[in-house]
Amino acid sequence: MHKIAFSGIPGSGKTSILTEVKKILSLKSRVEDVPDLRLSSPFDFDQKACFISQFFFITNQINEENIHSLNQPDYLLCDCSLLDHWVKWKNFLAEKKANSQMEENRRLLETLYRFWIDSYALLFRVRIDAKELEKRIPKSGLRDHEHAHSGPMDKLYGQIILADQIHAFDIWNHQSIDESAQEVLKRITDLKLS
Repeated sequence: MHKIAFSGIPGSGKTSILTEVKKILSLKSRVEDVPDLRLSSPFDFDQKACFISQFFFITNQINEENIHSLNQPDYLLCDCSLLDHWVKWKNFLAEKKANSQMEENRRLLETLYRFWIDSYALLFRVRIDAKELEKRIPKSGLRDHEHAHSGPMDKLYGQIILADQIHAFDIWNHQSIDESAQEVLKRITDLKLS
């Protein structure tokens, strides 16, 4: 099984690209997908970054990926990865004053993150520039708060990928969804995952 994750800021087009890639891969292979767990979250928007919510998202992401892998698909496509939850947590930590409880929480989440991040055969960081994202806001359901933080969050993705030496491919989602999906499929072929 090849586990492929799509990560990036909200509204970048991860779900649309994943859906198109799944359609094409499903023509010749068995494909399962793990939806973005944040969309059906039990947490209010303001609570989505705290330790309790991030522990929930990280552990549920791992559980959902494991459950979907039981069907032994050729490809498991993840609409979000542990990287997304880790970025959200790191952003939350940057805004808080450190204390012993916070440090203990950080160590726990970091252990889970580091244990699981290498389980992805391929990780795509779906990117979009601010002007294009602004055009998509009405369709994407993005809140103003999320849009205002999208630039710094995208930068944080880059910093974490570099610092943690995560092998991730950038997919700039400025073209049509079909063209972005073709770029993903080319990477899958180039890495001999098909």
